[in-house]
Amino acid sequence: MHCRKWSFVLFFILFLLVSNYILGNELSFLEIDYLGERVKILTTLKEINNDIYIPLPLFSSTFGYFYKQIDDKVYFYESNNEFFVAKIGEKKVSLYGKSAALINPLLKEDNTVYFPLSSFYRLLGYRVYLKNNILYIVNELSGVKYSKGVLTINLRGKSKINFNTLNLDSPPRFVLDLQSVVFIDNKGEVKLNDPYIKSIRYSQFTVAPYVVRVVIEFKKQVLEPNIKKELGKLILEFPLKYGGDEEKNDSKNFVKLSDMTWKEEDNTLNFFLIFSDTFTYTKNFLPNPPRYYYDVLDAESALTYTSISIQKEPVNLVRIGEKLEDSRKLRIVFETYTDTVYLTEEVYSNTLKISFRIPKKEENLSNNNSLTEKNSTRYTVFIDPGHGGSDPGAIYGDIKEKDINLKVSLKLAEKLRNKGYIVYILRENDISLSLDDRVSFINKKINLDNVLLASSILISIHTNAAFSSDVRGIEVCYANDLSEGLVKTIVDIFNSNGFVVRRAIKGKFYVLSRVPIPSVIIEMGFITNDVDRSLLLNEDYQDKLIDKIIEAVEKYFEGGKNE
Repeated sequence: MHCRKWSFVLFFILFLLVSNYILGNELSFLEIDYLGERVKILTTLKEINNDIYIPLPLFSSTFGYFYKQIDDKVYFYESNNEFFVAKIGEKKVSLYGKSAALINPLLKEDNTVYFPLSSFYRLLGYRVYLKNNILYIVNELSGVKYSKGVLTINLRGKSKINFNTLNLDSPPRFVLDLQSVVFIDNKGEVKLNDPYIKSIRYSQFTVAPYVVRVVIEFKKQVLEPNIKKELGKLILEFPLKYGGDEEKNDSKNFVKLSDMTWKEEDNTLNFFLIFSDTFTYTKNFLPNPPRYYYDVLDAESALTYTSISIQKEPVNLVRIGEKLEDSRKLRIVFETYTDTVYLTEEVYSNTLKISFRIPKKEENLSNNNSLTEKNSTRYTVFIDPGHGGSDPGAIYGDIKEKDINLKVSLKLAEKLRNKGYIVYILRENDISLSLDDRVSFINKKINLDNVLLASSILISIHTNAAFSSDVRGIEVCYANDLSEGLVKTIVDIFNSNGFVVRRAIKGKFYVLSRVPIPSVIIEMGFITNDVDRSLLLNEDYQDKLIDKIIEAVEKYFEGGKNE
């Protein structure tokens, strides 16, 4: 695309002010952000059929296209070569000698020809958006490919792209922010089986200004690439070697967990973790559900199983070899019935002894939401706060979807537990979870206890976004017939309590289609809509929404699932 110096526009604006030529009396200033460069022009902007129209002479001078008009035909030139021909009022055009079609044609009004910016730039691979009286013309991401150390980012528009980079730790990531770029599908991922790179993810990071973020997550350490700019393309070459010793450079032997036993002695429940050699570990605790975990450094499991169902106070089950960002750590997780547990460790040469004190009966009865109360309910709700960590989800200014999702999910989990439900929440803070991580977490729980198949549901909490700021309302998504009863119950409750429900959608949603229990995504509203955004950030509205979700859950478990 050819673009002339903006200085010529200043002369044209002065000419308009003096003569008021073509534009009539309704003049207004419009700021244009053209691939990151900004200029302010004076024009009579028109919006027709979702297209942005400005007078043809102003378009020509602003964007550097020489043109001529013969009767009702308009001809554009680049370097004295004709490349675009259009007839006023018709969608069919000629572009670089080939037939093409505009979404909206050139229009003529009061002897003024108005040019459709959105339609024209769509043909060239760009998108046009009008936000807050700023007209953004941005490139469009068309695809991301990776092969043996080379990442290729393709853009539809044939222009060079500006970008920023940064390195992040925990996990190690190289981040590339593509400036003035839009990704229509909002987010994507390159599937990898690579010795160096764990994943490559890309998504719309911000809107107005438009930034697409590409995140390359490494397995061990960040390696910065050599970046080449080409027209319509970025090529990232990482200093990696394949097929040689570099893929096997991690030669250090891991300590192996060779056995794990447990037994009850007096008033303690003792676990013995036996390793092949000396070891180093750290311990931590996480709530909801309460669990103590041990990370053993430079270790791996040699066991043939990944979990043991204990179901003996205070330990419910033990998970071994839980997936971690750092592949050099082996995590052993002890899920407990309460968050008040007394435990001690003893370390021998190659054995870690973990002792849990068994609570007395009176202690067990005094706990709120005790095991007995939970077992009497037998209903389980999995809550999945969408996105998290390096995946922010939809963004509007400083507002990120992942934060709204987590806040609502934590409140929903707390209220459900207070009502006696067993609740598993997939993340309790701002961490990254892949879709496969989410599926694995749920299916592991279900496989440990087949009763969960008949007594569990999954609710995934999300916040929506759209390129049009007019779109608003709640959407409920599901993947199969198994979930129809739950969907109907939720929609009925929302509709009868004054919520704006836009639609229920059945589709091939990755997580929902891979778990064997009734599952829904609740898109609580559109962050890009002023009304929805105000509601989503309002505590009272969040509480009302949560209360109605719980009402739907209760109705479903009481019999709504059979409707």
